Amino acid sequence: MGKIARVSSLLLLIFLAFAVRVVSLEAQSLWRDEVDALCYAFGFPQALLRAVNPAYVPSTSPPCACPPTPLPVVSPALSLRDRVVSVVNGLIRHNGPLYYFLLRGWIDLVGTSVTSLRFFSLWFGVLAVPLTYALGARLIHRAAGAVAALLTAFSPYLTWYSQEVKMYTLVPVLVLLAVYALRRAVEEGAGRWWATAVVATTLSFYIHIWSALLVPLYIVFLVLWRPRGRRRWLGAVVTLALLTLPYLPLAAWEIRHALVPRETGFPRYTLGQMVGILWTGWTMGIWAWGRPWGFVPCGMAALLGLAALVGEHGGRRERIEVALSLIGWMAVPLLGIWAVSLRQPLFTDRYLIWTAPALYLLCGTGVAFLWRWKRWSAALLVLALLVVFGGNLWIQSTVPTKSDLRAAAAFVEERYEPGDLLIFQIPHIRYTFDYYFGPAVYSWADGPYTNYRSSDGEYQVDEGQVAYWMALTVRGRERVWFVASEVEMWDERNLVWEWLEANGERVEEAHFLWVDVYLYHLDRRGAEDVGNF
Repeated sequence: MGKIARVSSLLLLIFLAFAVRVVSLEAQSLWRDEVDALCYAFGFPQALLRAVNPAYVPSTSPPCACPPTPLPVVSPALSLRDRVVSVVNGLIRHNGPLYYFLLRGWIDLVGTSVTSLRFFSLWFGVLAVPLTYALGARLIHRAAGAVAALLTAFSPYLTWYSQEVKMYTLVPVLVLLAVYALRRAVEEGAGRWWATAVVATTLSFYIHIWSALLVPLYIVFLVLWRPRGRRRWLGAVVTLALLTLPYLPLAAWEIRHALVPRETGFPRYTLGQMVGILWTGWTMGIWAWGRPWGFVPCGMAALLGLAALVGEHGGRRERIEVALSLIGWMAVPLLGIWAVSLRQPLFTDRYLIWTAPALYLLCGTGVAFLWRWKRWSAALLVLALLVVFGGNLWIQSTVPTKSDLRAAAAFVEERYEPGDLLIFQIPHIRYTFDYYFGPAVYSWADGPYTNYRSSDGEYQVDEGQVAYWMALTVRGRERVWFVASEVEMWDERNLVWEWLEANGERVEEAHFLWVDVYLYHLDRRGAEDVGNF
């Protein structure tokens, strides 16, 4: 294939990747993590500006209610240096601080509509396609890179996170760039490639906290690739040293906290369960339509890729090194997060999204290898891969998966009357609801947390306490909305809902994905007689 044909094919693939992502960009409602990102994009820069100038007054604000910014409150009496250091220390101890500053710059350019916000992730999701091709061509050959880029373009897993206001597509782009640069630096010894690897990796540290696992991965790469010549080894050592320096502020905090056993709210998974979750996501996406047979195409392609790299004649040693590199790319970060999770569970698949390209490169190698021997078999394998990917892309674009607070807000807004009280359970859903809800000012309350338990397992909040709180909260109200999602996290006995059922008449209700909405006309005697509790 000539150069013009290759460039044209890659441009077409980039366009298709963009189309796949943009056509269903608003298919899912915003969920709480996305709204948190929107809020932090305002809160983090403003906190830093207030540290520099305590008299600073923001000229813009988020388009929704926001949780308190998770940064220390800095006294204006402190010196400028102490104020800035205090805020910066708070920033680097929060996952992804650099992402929120970048997102704020994007918001200032395009606004805060759902499409505008998600386009920031979409661009990086598309950029991963040519970077995957370039890395595949450099590590293996162009055909493998082309098929890997095809899988990246249509991956339902990568598409899902290209449609979410989070940092999960920016990290793979930085990692792909860093690994490409590291490979070129090892091969050519050019200082610009060592520098590119350092810059891309350093940025990733402050985009997502688990990017720290790139450092042991790079050590594995350098051992396998073995830079030729003293100057290249010197470049490798200097690069690792330069990567360590900007990471030290994070490392001092992370290592201290990583060694402390604690509950985090994350499930406890075995290593095998982690592997299964990652494999399911990478091969079939969030919905995993087609399982268990949907695992087969990627599995066959990956096994063929390993066979091609390990078994082919000619350049055998270098190909084995590449095979081990791809396996290490998937295994080293997973083993790292698993080791930490033995003491405090911290695994969720999206944290390791930047390891998915290794599987697609391996699959691309397998398809390219099969193409040289039996083209019709390779074509059928690609077709099977695209059927599985396409089926899951279709489901993701047509079936609500995230908490549908968009629909819940529209339902309430259509029936809302001035003076209505909205009670949210769990409280955090109010921020997303508020983004979609029309009235700028309305009365609301957070439902009480009732899951407190004593050391012997007894509940510390009873029905009487909830009844007293509810009577105070709804006093003087004739209409009360109850907006509920993931209630068991906050009120596993449903005490708030039961009080409303007992003291009011349910006149409206609607049920959306992960969200339930009820409207009550209250029994005013029960609502106002607080003194009885």
